[in-house]
Amino acid sequence: MEHLDPDEEEEDGEVSASTNARNKAITSLLGGGSPKNNAAETEDDESDGEDRGGGTSGSLRRSKRNSDSTELAAQMNESVDVMDVIAICCPKYKDRPQIARVVEKTSKGFSVQWMAGSYSGSWTEAKRRDGRKLVPWVDTIKESDIIYKKIALTSANKLTNKVVQTLRSLYAAKDGTSS
Repeated sequence: MEHLDPDEEEEDGEVSASTNARNKAITSLLGGGSPKNNAAETEDDESDGEDRGGGTSGSLRRSKRNSDSTELAAQMNESVDVMDVIAICCPKYKDRPQIARVVEKTSKGFSVQWMAGSYSGSWTEAKRRDGRKLVPWVDTIKESDIIYKKIALTSANKLTNKVVQTLRSLYAAKDGTSS
């Protein structure tokens, strides 16, 4: 371990702390806790005591964890309006992420216009072929298929880094529970 300098070791600890915070937020949203997550939390608390000299970095890290999980829970309680961009987990399609813009509310759920893009690329409205013509790809989804609401795209129609991280963890959690 002599080849690593102390700064690199601290950075690795912070990465695992943010990963644990993300996992705790997902677990609280899915409504279940496991002993594994509780064990990870106690390890974080012990490492916080070793890493910090002034005593504020650990408490700031814990308050950020709490604000992330409450922010994500509050985000899922928001209502979906027309023209909102949402993330969907629809088993009918394999591509990730599944992003769509709400066109209208229907009695069965929502009518959405699918969008094409990637985590790091820009997003445009998806088109499909109807004979020789390209037409907007519109589909009907249930509200239960929505995993993230009110996504704000950047001026270049890209996802923000925070949304990308959240979506990756939400899809990973969904794939883990469905298998």
